[in-house]
Amino acid sequence: MSSDDIISSDASLDAEQSRTFVTVLDLIIPASDDGRFPSAADMDVLGYIVKTEPELLDTIRLELDRLNAVSKDLHGVAFGDALGAERQALLDEVRGDEPKFLRDLALQTVTLYYQDDRVMEAIGLEARPPFPKGYEVVAGDLSLLDPVRARGQVYRDVES
Repeated sequence: MSSDDIISSDASLDAEQSRTFVTVLDLIIPASDDGRFPSAADMDVLGYIVKTEPELLDTIRLELDRLNAVSKDLHGVAFGDALGAERQALLDEVRGDEPKFLRDLALQTVTLYYQDDRVMEAIGLEARPPFPKGYEVVAGDLSLLDPVRARGQVYRDVES
C-alpha cells in the first residue's frame, strides 16, 4: 500500500491515542525554554509518517494503546495525563520492551523536525531547500581517491 492509497481517516487516531501521541512527541523533542525551538508535537508528524512510512501506522496505534493500558494499570490515568516522571518511566519501559517502535518514531520525528523552517532558522540556517541555490562544498584533497583509481575497473561492462 502506498501513501497515496491511504485516506485521512486511515491515519487518524482516537482522542486518547492522539493525546498520547502528542505527549510522546513532546518527550522526544520538547520545546526550548526560550521558545526558539518548537516541540515536535507542533509538527504534523503523523501526516509525515503517512507519506513516508505508512506501514508504521498500525504499530503506532498498537503501541499508543499499550502505553495507555500500562499507564492506567500503574497510575490509574492515561499516559497523556500521567505526571512527568511517570511518563518518562513508562516510555523507558516501552523502549526496553519494544525498542523498534520508539526508534522508528524518533527517526521520523527528527527527520521532519529538522526540515521545519522554524527549526532551520533557529539553528542559524536559511529556511530554504538546498537547491537550486545549493550549499558551499569545501574542496577536498582528490588525491585521496588515488588508491581507488589505482584499483582499476571493478565492474563488468554490460551491453545495452
